[in-house]
Amino acid sequence: MAAPRSYRFLEGEPVPDALRRIARGRIDHAVAELRGETDGSPADAVHEARKDMKKLRALLRLARDELGEDVYRRENECFRDAARRLSGVRDADVMLDTLGSLGRPFPALRDTLKAHRRGERSVADAEGVVAVLTDACARVEVWPLRRDDFGAMEGGLRRTYRRGRRALEAVEDQPATEDLHEWRKREKDLWHHLTLFRESWPELLKTTADEAHALSDRLGDDHDLAVLQEWTQENVGPLVGFDDAVEERRLELQHDALHLGRRLYAERPGAFVARLRGYWEAWSPAQSEQSPVTTSSAAAG
Repeated sequence: MAAPRSYRFLEGEPVPDALRRIARGRIDHAVAELRGETDGSPADAVHEARKDMKKLRALLRLARDELGEDVYRRENECFRDAARRLSGVRDADVMLDTLGSLGRPFPALRDTLKAHRRGERSVADAEGVVAVLTDACARVEVWPLRRDDFGAMEGGLRRTYRRGRRALEAVEDQPATEDLHEWRKREKDLWHHLTLFRESWPELLKTTADEAHALSDRLGDDHDLAVLQEWTQENVGPLVGFDDAVEERRLELQHDALHLGRRLYAERPGAFVARLRGYWEAWSPAQSEQSPVTTSSAAAG
């Protein structure tokens, strides 16, 4: 039996109940982390809470059509702003970790980053974020979720896949840092959505979700290197061998990302959504028969 906080749909669970349970689970987990109720360090707590915000926003994008634009935008802005209030601490830690991934010491830069991290420790507003999330959790109970079938998520799933596929095409044309970052955001949504649907065919979708996770890691590492390079240029200045080391590693990561991405986005959006619909209806036939509105919803995409 999966835990109540499990970030996935469970067999036989009504879709509105599942969406609310998953949202509450991520909010509860983030609050527990920020209150120090887990075994992790304060830095780990911030990292985990920020991951929860990303998962919540991916959930909102999946259910966007069902929620309606007003509720979607309100909640999306809420979780986005909560993550930003924690960003200073995590960003400083990431730059130190990213520097270590280059395989060369650059001791002067490491010392500067450590001093920067100490200064950022006061930026995180854990108590304020907990208050915001507590209010958000109460609102989850009145989210306008009605449809108990695949159609409740169909539009959001198609939109996520289509936007990721277009972002890949933009990177194929010219892998600019901005385009890579946009693809990373869209692909991370796909990874989260595949995770949510995993139980409809675990053996297949777990592998696909793992591939999406690997792609997310490559794109995330590439973005972290770009952020570190920009910060170094603005705050430290030229360092012998640093830019060459960054560019060499970024090329490796981008090559791997394109290889993974071409497989993940090989289907057209309609075919991808139809395939996941088929898995869902075979796994949860009672829910698939609930509402005829899904047929017209599918045609609209």
